[in-house]
Amino acid sequence: MMQKKVTKLWLGKFVSVRDYEVSNAIKKGGLVIKHNNEQMILKPNELSSLKPNPKPIQSKFKGTYKLVDITFKPMSDDPRQASFI
Repeated sequence: MMQKKVTKLWLGKFVSVRDYEVSNAIKKGGLVIKHNNEQMILKPNELSSLKPNPKPIQSKFKGTYKLVDITFKPMSDDPRQASFI
């Protein structure tokens, strides 16, 4: 599982992730996005259905990339912890 820490949300609800980070996360079994002590987990099948923006962005150093905008929906509870009934 790949982890990505985000400091800002675009328009207050979107997280922008680079296309090569999404493809790496698919290979590693998913993506955990963290923002303000909240987290969202995306599985590989959810990541593969996301489409990047068509406009390429010039990298500061070398090459280009595209952004994938994901609606940030933080989890209410951690799935790794058991719940009391």
